[in-house]
Amino acid sequence: MARTRRRLAAVVLAGALPWVAVTFDGGWYPVFAFGFLHFDPFSFTALPTYVARVGSVPPRLSAWPTATLLYAGALAAAVVDYAVGFDARIPAGLLFLAGVDVGLLALSLSRQATILAVPVGALWLWAAVWVGYGDALLGE
Repeated sequence: MARTRRRLAAVVLAGALPWVAVTFDGGWYPVFAFGFLHFDPFSFTALPTYVARVGSVPPRLSAWPTATLLYAGALAAAVVDYAVGFDARIPAGLLFLAGVDVGLLALSLSRQATILAVPVGALWLWAAVWVGYGDALLGE
């Protein structure tokens, strides 16, 4: 039970922390799994609100909703694992792939002039794989 609790906590924390820190000439903003935070003025824009505002996800940002869906699948699998047990490879694989997509999102954003996007979320997601599921993946 303690192991599944640790797994669930690692997955929740990986989704709650910022995924990409986007820096530009005038400042920076963090992108989370489900939205991004503005500091001037202080506000939060949820991913569905952003998509509704722009009509569709721009190609350079398509990795963001994909990573969020992969993360949501991993979170659902972690909840099932906590409740009744589950194959640890599934949430671990989804978290790993979400981390890859976060890296692709940061790379895509960084291709714009004067923007540097740091994929800190890839580290959180991969750390969640290691901390939560490393023992299962190593066969321990």
